[in-house]
Amino acid sequence: MGKPSSAAARPTVNKYSLTTSTQESWGFLHPECHGQNALLFFSWDLAKTIEQQFQLHAGSPLPVQLQEAQKAVDRLLKQYVQIQANPTAFEGQNITLHLEENEEAPGEAVLALETSPHLESLILQVQADERARSTLN
Repeated sequence: MGKPSSAAARPTVNKYSLTTSTQESWGFLHPECHGQNALLFFSWDLAKTIEQQFQLHAGSPLPVQLQEAQKAVDRLLKQYVQIQANPTAFEGQNITLHLEENEEAPGEAVLALETSPHLESLILQVQADERARSTLN
């Protein structure tokens, strides 16, 4: 199985692992985006969403960039609820973006995500499972 080739690669799910192709798309559009797979697709879409918003609003002040990224993350989470990708994982959950001081470089800010505990634990578990599967293959 291949590793992601670029940030624009689209994840696809097969029986054993999450792999990518070069066609850009969204995980929530993939036919396998349901159940546990939805958590993997959501993780990928979340990173893509945040990156895109900061790129789109690069000329804006940092608070505006953060606000736009938050709105996009909220829309993404609603999208996963709307398609019923994994109702017990996504319904009623939230992710809040905020800036924290970079402990390694005082005076610099880093983006922090505060994820509702239920969603965070599910995402961490599915990522750990995926890492374990990829070390076996």
